[in-house]
Amino acid sequence: MVNPGFTHTLPVLRVLENEHQFLMHEMNQWHAIVLNFEKELYSREEGLAALKQLRKMVVAFIEPLKNHTEKEETYLFPMLAQYVGSDQGPVQAVQEEHDEIDAYIGHFLHHTRGDLSSFSLEMMQDVVKDAGEAFEVIMIHFVKEENVIFPMVINVLRAKEQDDLFEQMYTSILPE
Repeated sequence: MVNPGFTHTLPVLRVLENEHQFLMHEMNQWHAIVLNFEKELYSREEGLAALKQLRKMVVAFIEPLKNHTEKEETYLFPMLAQYVGSDQGPVQAVQEEHDEIDAYIGHFLHHTRGDLSSFSLEMMQDVVKDAGEAFEVIMIHFVKEENVIFPMVINVLRAKEQDDLFEQMYTSILPE
C-alpha cells in the first residue's frame, strides 16, 4: 500500500511522494462516486447528476496527472534507463502503465461527452467502470513506483544525479 506519510528524506523522492499524495487525494474524491455506482446507490436521476460530477472531477484531475507523468517520462525514467535499460523491466513497465491509465481515462471521457440525458442507469454503471479501472491502475502504479522505482533512485543514481533530478522535478503539477 502507498504510505500515508512521507518516508523518504531524499529531496527528489519527497517531491514524487508529495505528488502521489495529492493525486491520491484527488482520485479518492472521484472514486467515491465510482463506488456508489458499483453499490447501485443511485436512482437514474441521481446517477445522471453523479456521472456529470464524476466527469467534471476526472477532467480536473487530468492536468495534474499529466504534469506528474510528463516529469517522470522526461527526467526520471531516462536517467534510470541509463543504468537499467528501458526495453524491459521496471522502467518499461511503469511507462506502459502511463499509457494504460491514459486509455482508461480517455475511454471514459469519450463515452461521457455530449448529452448524457439518454443514458440508462445501466449505461452509466457500465461507462463508470473505466474510471474505476483507471483508479485501480493508478494505485498499483504508485505502489510499484514507491517500492521499485524509488529504491532504484537511491541505489542506482549517484548523489549528483539525484540532485540534478531534484532540480528538474521540483516544479508544481497544479494547473497555472
